[in-house]
Formats: sequence, C-alpha cells, structure tokens
Amino acid sequence: MTMNRTMHVSSVFEKNGFTFYQYLVCSICFLVTFLDGFDLTVIGVALPKLAEHLASEPKALGLALSAGQFGPLVGAIVLGMLADRWGRKWMLFISAVSFGLFTFLTVYVTTPEELAACRFLAGIGLGGAVPNALTLGSEYAPKRFRAMIVASMYAGMPAGAMMGGLLAAYLIPHFGWQSLFYFGGVAPLFIAAIVAVLLPESLEFLVRRGRAGDTRRVKNIASKIQPELADIDNVAFVVEDTMKSDGAVKRLFTEGRGVTTLLLWLICSSALYMLWILITWAPTLLRNSGATVQQYSLAYACISLGAFVSSIFIGRLLDKRNPFKVLQVGFILGAISLVAFGAGASSSFLVIAILSVICGMCINGSQAGTLAVATLSYPSDIRATGIGWTYAIAKVGAMLAPLTGGYMLSRNWSVSELCNANAITGIFIAGALMLLQKRVQAARNAETIEDVNAAEAVVGTDITNRYSVIQD
Repeated sequence: MTMNRTMHVSSVFEKNGFTFYQYLVCSICFLVTFLDGFDLTVIGVALPKLAEHLASEPKALGLALSAGQFGPLVGAIVLGMLADRWGRKWMLFISAVSFGLFTFLTVYVTTPEELAACRFLAGIGLGGAVPNALTLGSEYAPKRFRAMIVASMYAGMPAGAMMGGLLAAYLIPHFGWQSLFYFGGVAPLFIAAIVAVLLPESLEFLVRRGRAGDTRRVKNIASKIQPELADIDNVAFVVEDTMKSDGAVKRLFTEGRGVTTLLLWLICSSALYMLWILITWAPTLLRNSGATVQQYSLAYACISLGAFVSSIFIGRLLDKRNPFKVLQVGFILGAISLVAFGAGASSSFLVIAILSVICGMCINGSQAGTLAVATLSYPSDIRATGIGWTYAIAKVGAMLAPLTGGYMLSRNWSVSELCNANAITGIFIAGALMLLQKRVQAARNAETIEDVNAAEAVVGTDITNRYSVIQD
C-alpha cells in the first residue's frame, strides 16, 4: 500500500536557501511596487506644472489630491479582501491594469475635478497593488527573512518615486509634464502582462482553495523551489492554520487581535501622513524657497533615494533587532530630519540634497518598517485582508496630508513652520509604538511552554516565530 506523504506548505520555503524562483516572484512584486511608487508620487513633482496647466494654485489642488487618495483606500480594502477569496495573482494583475490606464488618462485632464476623478480611479489599482504584492511575496519567503523581504519589496515604492524625480528633471523641461504620465501609464500595462504570464499564485491560497487541478499546480510550483519533490508521487500539501468559517474582517478584531489591529492602524496612518506631507509638498515648498524645476525635481529624487536605501536595510534590522525600538528611533530621527529640512529649504542646493536624502531615509524607511511589521501580525488565511485594511486605513493619513499642507500654505505658513508643526507626528508615532511594544512584551512575559497558545491568543500573532527578535 502506497502511503501519502504529508507536507506543510511553509516547509517548502524553509529547507533550502532563497532560490532563483523565489527571487523571480519577489522581483516581479518589486516591479509592481516600483511602478506603484512612480505613479502614486509623480503627482507631487508634477504638481507645480500641473497647477499651471489647470490655471490653479498648487494649494488649491489639495482637495483634488486628497480625493485622489480615497481611491487607494477603496482599492486596498476591496482588492485585499478579494485576494483572500479569489487569489493574490489576479488581483495584482487587475491593480496594475487599473492604475496604468488611469494614470495615462491623467494627461487629458482639463479641470481639478477631472484630475481628482483620474487619481481616484488610478488609486483603486494603486491601493490594491502594494498589499497584494507584499502579501504574495511574503508567502514565498522563509519566515526568518520575511521582514527583510517585505521591506525590500516595499523599497520599490521609493525607488519608483526616485525614478519619477530623476525623469521629471529631464522630461518636464524638454517634453512637458504630460510625458511623466505617459510613461506611468504604459509601463504598468507591460508589467501586468508579466504578472499574468510568469507570476505564480500563492501556494497557501491554492492549498486552501483545493479546486480540481490545484494539487498538481502546487506540486509543480513547489518542485521549482525543492526539485526533489518532482520525484515524489504521493505528497499531500497542507497548511499550518485552517481556514475558519467566520469573516476575515471580523477576525482582525477577535482572537485577541483587536488592540493590535487598532494600534497598527493608528501607527500606519500617522506614518503615511508624515510621509505624504513630505512627498506631496516638498517640490512646492522648495519652489517657494526659490528652487528651480530641475532643483526641486532632483531634491525629490534625493528624498526617494534615501527612502530606497533605508527600505532595504530596515527589514534586516527588524529581523535582527527589536522591531519596535528600531521604528521608535527611526520616527524620532524622522521628526528631527523634517525640522532640519524646513530650516534648510532656502540653503544651497547641496544642503537641500543632503537634507532630502536624510529625510527620505528616516521618514520613508520608518514608514516601510511599519508595513513590514504589519505583515507579520496575521495568519496567512487573513493576511491579505489584514494588510489590505491596514494599508487602506493608513490612506486616511495620506488623504489628510494634502488638505493639511494646503491649509497651512493658504494661511501663509513658512516652510519652516509647516515642517516644525508636522514633525510632532513622528514623536506621536514613537509613543504609539511603545504602547504596542508593551502589549507584546506583556504577552511574552506571561508565556510558558504550557500556555503558549494562550499567550498567542492575547496578542493575536505567532509570537514564537514572528516576534522572536523582540527582547530588551
């Protein structure tokens, strides 16, 4: 009698090193976040010229930009939940097509209302792209490297924004602001085709779905990571946690996850507010301080350069050090860097470039770390829903940033005053992270070998595996 071999899906990724196939999956997810970052943030560097095209002051477009941030909120929630039901791959495909198409159509806007509509519709795809890319990529990563892999994939966003700043410095003077949106529209459609052809579905999702043919698909994908599995005829793949019948959204607040979820939402929304104050208004603030279009475009690229570098390293720090303390220090440094940016906005371009890099490293890098921690907070069967909701609620902060900055500019606040006022956000985030850290540490102090499951119920996460680096 032939016996079936039972194998946990997660063990497929734990046995060997990081294979070429896993690099391929994560690289495609990186490309999606790269173009997401380009399309999401290029509006900031194009804003001064776009305002001239629409015969509006940049501060008058704050409401239109905030309305455009509502699209990502909708997309993150809806496409995140659909990904848990229908699969990560095809929601990622739909996201790329959506934000590519409506970014392209931004070229043809003639009123602030049309701009808001295009940014809203593009935002639906932008909001669905990041959580699904991070979720899919994280599910192809070993647990011991998951935070680093997630942060590295998320680094695609500042990398895309950096490319937007560099291209803007050349394209806007030579070909007009429209050229940025032509590129930002066509490139995602090309990546969407790559997603459809080359990107596999999540193994954990396929095992849970259990449709006819999924078993063969799981084995084919798994054998690309562990080639010896191709020679095993009878292997049954299982997942470590079973799909529960109650709603995924409800489970974000049950099983001890309620406080953790609310704290994550507060932290991520505040972090995204602080980030968007910088990336939405930095070009306008620098222009108000006397910078030319090339200078503020290059300064914008410097912000993104710093963000890209720190996003790469923040994940490794989260894997090796106490993640909460790393982020607490990061946001305090972010607050200091924003104050320095405001003080030096009228200095020489070299000073502005250095301050821009530092701001990008501290603010964007820390914000990327919050999402990396969030991906570790939920079991895999509700992970896309959890990350989708976290990313969506965080968009409330992104929506408030253009409104707040526009109001401050309308009241003739100086660059320094605006930066000083918003730097307080970094201190607030550091305090919220301390509360979250105390909650997790309290659960760890109560944990013993006999009551590990009870401790996990308090925190709502796999403490042993996911927060093993949390220590004084």
